[in-house]
Amino acid sequence: MVKATVVGAGIAGLAVAVRLHRAGWAVQVLEQEAEVRTSGTAVVLHRATVRELRSLSLGPGIDALALPLTGLRLRTRTGLPLSPPSWPASGSVLIERADLIGLLRDSLPSTALVLGHPLAARDLSAACGEAAVVVGADGVHSALRQQLFGPAYRAASTGTTVWRGTAEVSTSGLTESWGRRRRFGISSRPGGGTNWYATATLPSAGLAPAPSDLEELRRLFGHWGGAVAATVARISEGSILRHEIHHLARRLPRYHQGNVALIGDAAHAMTPDLGRGANEAILDAMSLVQHLEAHDDVGSALAAYDRSRRRVTQRIASGSLAVHTLIHGSPPHRQDRRPRAMTWDDEKDPPVPTYLEGSSLKRVHEGRVGEEHDDDAGSPEVDGRTS
Repeated sequence: MVKATVVGAGIAGLAVAVRLHRAGWAVQVLEQEAEVRTSGTAVVLHRATVRELRSLSLGPGIDALALPLTGLRLRTRTGLPLSPPSWPASGSVLIERADLIGLLRDSLPSTALVLGHPLAARDLSAACGEAAVVVGADGVHSALRQQLFGPAYRAASTGTTVWRGTAEVSTSGLTESWGRRRRFGISSRPGGGTNWYATATLPSAGLAPAPSDLEELRRLFGHWGGAVAATVARISEGSILRHEIHHLARRLPRYHQGNVALIGDAAHAMTPDLGRGANEAILDAMSLVQHLEAHDDVGSALAAYDRSRRRVTQRIASGSLAVHTLIHGSPPHRQDRRPRAMTWDDEKDPPVPTYLEGSSLKRVHEGRVGEEHDDDAGSPEVDGRTS
């Protein structure tokens, strides 16, 4: 039986491990944490991703645990529409991150997962032993990525903070409200209630620090219109997750080296603005194993995987950064470039940009923004322009 080692037990790592296991490989998943992390809120899975998960016999679990996503609505901070009334989600579903990870983990033999491993990535040869292929799925701050390609490919901060959590408020579908360098998203939650997320680019000076995350959320969003203020009023301090948004600012020249392949955030860490991160990680996993099955040698398989996935995922990452820049302005590491955030007036709602009208919204959501500005694969991330 051919051996494979997967570094990282997040969504990407577990998905590729399940696919390898179904293909008859002997799989070992190395995770440095003492347990598989399930923190986070709901994940949007798009139609193509759901189809791939069904091919792994996970359909019944998804049907039982996920909630159909009925549409996407964009609004201003006062509640006025920024997009058509509802853009159909075309077979997309919402599923709790913990439930998705549970489905994947339960599809593996209990012996496949090695927790508390003294990580793997710091000594690739020792970690991977006699594995025919090594899959780097160790996330945004991938040690494998840096080991293979050097420190120039560290993830960079966008300078934007994100908060996530749940609240006992009724809602339907997915709504995002946009304001001046701020955004608040609300979605239905499988089992009832609401998942919410908020992003903000905070000034480095001139604003007194809030005593808590909850106070900061109330200060930033408590006066917004629509369902935002009502949701903020129902948030409890203990339910808030907070972190800074990072992305891979410099494109990798390839997603493989030797017998090592990178997938998910390790390959193309992107901002969360298009909701594509988990989807592309799963599609990476499926594509990688399909090419391993189709080729006689690992090198050819990894090269084919790179050809099929690198260009499309880097374009999606570019589109996601374009939307991020539209709302929040240029990240700190791009301050030599002209900021392209929309101009907001604190007293007025912004005009609806052409960028968001009609079929343009669909193009944004599919990650096809910026295709016309595609650079050579090895160059830094293409400019996040919106016109």
